Amino acid sequence: MSYIENRRSEPRTRVNEGGLITLDEHTSIGCFVHDISAGGIKITLLDAVSVPNTFVLIAPCVGDKVCQVVWRTDEMIGAKFE
Repeated sequence: MSYIENRRSEPRTRVNEGGLITLDEHTSIGCFVHDISAGGIKITLLDAVSVPNTFVLIAPCVGDKVCQVVWRTDEMIGAKFE
C-alpha cells in the first residue's frame, strides 16, 4: 500500500470508466476514472500537469463535479470534490 492510500479518510470504489476534464468552455480532455469515494476521485490522463488545480470533471459515475487537485504525478491526479 502506498503512502497516498494510507491517508484516505473514506473507502474508495473502483469504477474504471472514461470521463472528460473541461478546461474551459471550448476545451476538454479525456481521462480515465480509476476510483471514487464520497469526497474525491483518482483519474489518469496523458498529461496531468496541464490540468489546472480546479477543474470540472464530467463522468457517468459522478455527473458534473468541480474538483480540486490534492496530488498529481505526470499521468495521475487525486482530487477532492468541491
